[in-house]
Parts: sequence; structure tokens; C-alpha cells
Amino acid sequence: MKRPGIREYGLLLLLALMWGSSFTFIKIGVHAYSPLVVACGRLSFAALVLWCFAAIRKSELPKGRGAWISTFMVALIGNAIPFFLISYGETQVDAGLAAILMSTVPLTTVVLAHFFTHDEKLSTGKVVGVILGTIGVIVLFGPETLSGLGGEFLFQLAILVAAIGYAISSLVARNLRDQPRIGSTAVILTFAALMLMPFTLVIDQPWTMDWDPEGALSIMYLGMFPTGIAMFLILQLIAVAGASFLVFNNYLVPAVGVVISFIVLGEVPQPNALIALAVILGGIAASQMRFGRKPKDVDGPVLKSDPMTPVMEVPKGDKSGGK
Repeated sequence: MKRPGIREYGLLLLLALMWGSSFTFIKIGVHAYSPLVVACGRLSFAALVLWCFAAIRKSELPKGRGAWISTFMVALIGNAIPFFLISYGETQVDAGLAAILMSTVPLTTVVLAHFFTHDEKLSTGKVVGVILGTIGVIVLFGPETLSGLGGEFLFQLAILVAAIGYAISSLVARNLRDQPRIGSTAVILTFAALMLMPFTLVIDQPWTMDWDPEGALSIMYLGMFPTGIAMFLILQLIAVAGASFLVFNNYLVPAVGVVISFIVLGEVPQPNALIALAVILGGIAASQMRFGRKPKDVDGPVLKSDPMTPVMEVPKGDKSGGK
């Protein structure tokens, strides 16, 4: 495994652009279609893309009953529910603010991992990171919002719940680290699309909605790039630079999301949002710091900002580099 070079940093930036831009394109999508249609359409198109990739790469499917149960749970908790909640939240919440809220994923994962894993316990740095992250969320919501429990609070809360779902799914996805990566992801996206499809068809009846080219293209973009193509960048970066290199996305994605929402949608972030972003990113940085004696295992699992990435981790001993 080589030291990251210009090419790896370029791929990392491209990956951050894809994930960071997703909040803006979700915002465009929900202006034209319902949250269910956007979430289900994104997952369906992404599943189609992944099955094409799986066929080209001749990827195998998950093996074993436990693996299939895990793919189902990741699909439900890490894809179907969060994708809907984010789309629902962005009907009222700015795309940039949604990106900042979602930056709490790695810090949430740190807390959950302490209670539900044996090898990712809280450290001094992680505790400091969680405290800073909590302060950042309080600054973001604002005491007046928390006391009022109205306005945009429920929509912001929906996005925050989605972040918790992502964190939980990343722990469940640990069970899939030894499974075929592309095939597992294709199955996860298919399960997630099938979970939302009945609700979308019965409740929203998308065929009755007016056709909107901009909204449709946004849904296709979400499925193709932040959910589908991004997977190949993850595979490449992990194989060449290592899983820990991906932790930098936790800094890039929310910042990129704010910038893109400003450029495309003209959303000007409020001062409290920028302060919250700085505090949360500081918390992520603190959670990655090591205090005291350096642990032996420096290549252990890494927290990521996308629910699918744990599925794509290269298992130890895998010399193929995802090829």
C-alpha cells in the first residue's frame, strides 16, 4: 500500500464532490417530486447501475444466511429510511444545512461502536470529539428552535435521525466485510428500492405527477454518481491508499455541500451554521486523534460519511485490490 499521491487526493476530492453535491440535487428533486419518489427513484436507478457493474465485473452475491440478513438490515436502516428522511427534511431545510447535519454521522458511529463492538471503544480523543459534535448540533439548531419544537425543527430532526441510521448501518455492515463488495452493494440497493416502491406507488402514484426534466435528471444523477459511481472510487482509494485515507471525506463532504448549495441554489448559510460546521469538523478531527500510547492496530475500521462504504472495505488478506 503506497503513500497517497496527487492522483489519490484528486479521487478523494472527486468523491467528496459527488457526496457533497447530493444534498443540492436532492433539494432540486423534491421541488419537482415527492420525497418518496426521489428516494425510491434514486435507489432504483442506483440498483440498476450496480447490477450492470456486477455483471461486468462478474461479482458474486453474498454468501450465507447471516450475510443476507445483514444486507437486508443495511438496506432498511442505512438506505431506504435515511434516503426518504433526507428527502423529506430537504423539503424545508436548505441543502447546505442538511450537509452539516449529516456530518454528525462519524461522531454518532463512535458512540454506538463503543457499546456494540469490542474493538472500537471510546478514547480520550473520541470523547472530546463527541462533546464538540454535540455542541455543534446545539449551535446549529439554536436554543430557540429546540424550545419551540416547531418550524423547521421536525425536518431538521428527520435528517439527524437519518444520520443515526447511517451510523447504525455502518456497524451492521461490519458483518459484510468478507463478502463480495459489488454484489453485496447491488443486493442492498435492490432491497432498499423494493422496500420503498410499494409506498411510492400506493401513496404518491408517481404516474399522476407532472413530468419535470430537471427533477428527473437530479434523481438519475443521485443514483448514478453519489450512490453508484462513487463505489468504484471507494474501492480504488481503499486498495491503493488504505481505508484510513477515506476519513478525510468527513471534513470535505459537509464543506463541499455548503459551497455547492450556495453556488447552485444561492443558499447563504447562516452564521450559526458556519460556526456549527467548524465545531463539528473540530469534533471529527479530535475523534481521530490518538492520545497516549499508539495502538498496535493502526489499520482498523474507519468511520465514513456514506452508508455504503463499510460494505466496500477490502477484507484483510484480500490481495486483489477489489479487481
